[in-house]
This record gives sequence, C-alpha cells and structure tokens, in this order.
Amino acid sequence: MSDVNASDSLFFRIAPYLGLAGTSLFWAGNALVARGFNDSIPPLALSFHRWLVCAFLISPFILRAFLRHKNTIKQHWLKISVLAFLGVATYNSLLYTSAQFTSALNITLVNSLLPVATLVLAMPLLGQRLNLKSGVGVLFAFLGALYVILHGEPSALFSLQMNAGDSIMAAAMVIWSLYSVLLRKWAIPIPGFDLFAILLGLGLPMILPFYALEHHFKGGFEWSYDLAAVIAYVAIFPSLCAYLLWNYGVTKTSPSTAALFAYLTPLLTALLSIPFLGEHPESYHLIGGGAILAGLWLSQDMGKSVKPPIPKPRT
Repeated sequence: MSDVNASDSLFFRIAPYLGLAGTSLFWAGNALVARGFNDSIPPLALSFHRWLVCAFLISPFILRAFLRHKNTIKQHWLKISVLAFLGVATYNSLLYTSAQFTSALNITLVNSLLPVATLVLAMPLLGQRLNLKSGVGVLFAFLGALYVILHGEPSALFSLQMNAGDSIMAAAMVIWSLYSVLLRKWAIPIPGFDLFAILLGLGLPMILPFYALEHHFKGGFEWSYDLAAVIAYVAIFPSLCAYLLWNYGVTKTSPSTAALFAYLTPLLTALLSIPFLGEHPESYHLIGGGAILAGLWLSQDMGKSVKPPIPKPRT
C-alpha cells in the first residue's frame, strides 16, 4: 500500500511539469504549421477560426460551465473578462499578426524573453524572489534556448534586423506573461476545465470585431483540405490541450516556473523539423537541449513559496 501511495505522490508531483512540457510540444507544432501557412490565411482569421472550432468542440461544456458557476462569474466578472481578453482574444492574434512582418527566427527570439518578463511581473504582483540556484537555472535555460534558436552560431545574433513585427511579438509576449501571473494571483475559484470553457466563451466574441475589420480591408481566404487540417490541429492541440495543461501547470507550480518551459519550444520545434521538414540533427540540438534541461531542473522550485491560497470552487 505504501508503494502505491508513493507512486501516486510521485505522479502528482511531476504531473504539472509533464503538462508544461506537453504545452511546449503543442506550441512547437503550432510554430511549424503557422510557418507553413503564413500566406494562406490572414492572422485574425486564423485566430478567430482556431477558437471557433475549439468552442464548437466543447460547446456543451461551455454552456454548462456558465450555468454551473454563474454566481462566481458575477462576483469575478471583471477579472474573468480580463483573463479572456489577454489569454484568448489577444495573445495569439498578436502572435499571428507579427508573423506577417517578421521572421520565424525573430519571433522565437523575442518569445525567449517570456520567462524573464514573467519573473519581472511576478516579483511585484506575487511577491516572488529569485534565489541564486533559480537565477543560474534561468540563465542556463535562456542560453540553451538561444543556442538552439541561432543554430549554434551566436554571431548570427548581430546580423538580425528588427522591425515592426518584433514589437508586436514583444507585446504578445508581455500579454501572455501578464495572463499567467494574473491567473495565479487571482486564483478564481472555478475548476480548470470550466474556467477555460468560460474564458473561451468570453474571449471568442472579443476577436470578432477585429476579424471583421481585417476581412473588410484585406478580404477573405480560400479554404482547402490542408488549411482545414491546420485549423483543426491548432484548435485541438495548441488551443484546447495546451491551455488546459498550461493553466494546470501555472496553478500547481508558479507562473515563473511554468514560463521557463517556453524554452523547450525552440528545441522541440527544431526536433520536430527533423522528421516533418527533412532537417538533420545537429550538435547544437544536444548542447542547447542539455543546457535547457539543466536550467529547468535548477529552477523547478522557483516561486513555490509565494503561491497564493486557492479558494474552493463555488457553485
């Protein structure tokens, strides 16, 4: 019996980290498909249809969540609306928009600052402090991700050209950091899946006016089987699965710890490019990946001492 309890305890300890790693894997797939279909569909159209398909798939649960937690929604309506605007309506819309103006390399580089931005926001909003071990871990993970992003050529950093798309991506990165910190700070007493369903139900209509403006000025797009498959993928995995896993990881660890797993995304993107894009494994995958994993291990306890209490869900 004690062995069973020990194994259960171990699973629950590592489950948030496995979930965050899964989020990075789905984000890596999102980066690949977004790169391949950047010219096939406008950014806000992709963002809107992504969430529309996701909402359709879980529509019965959205209605149930609103009815089940109507009293809690009334009490926390402003906080919930802010989270829906930041996490659903804004982040991916800005990310896809930035891809119209800048390269995938620049987007990945800017997004590599996500853990730093999250840590900066967590200090005043959550009272988090960075100890030496965690600080070394953050540095290791950042340098490892940078080494993978630059394909083992640090000198390539000096030849980059920055543009408006990088500023848009920087705004998206800060918005996601703020979403993660506020999700932990406010700890809205609604279970994870129900909260996601509510945020989706509120966030999707927020995109609609901007999508309508884009359609008016830029026109629509042509449907194809490949594009439909891409939208289905981003609706199920980087949207539904990734958000649930991310929200779970944030609430069970800390926003700063969760954000560090973003450093796995460029590594996983590079590894996925080997079978799907015909690229070859290189030494920088091993070197950068080792540094990222070492950084994640060193920083695994970052922010645990400042977790706010999570209220019990209200019905």
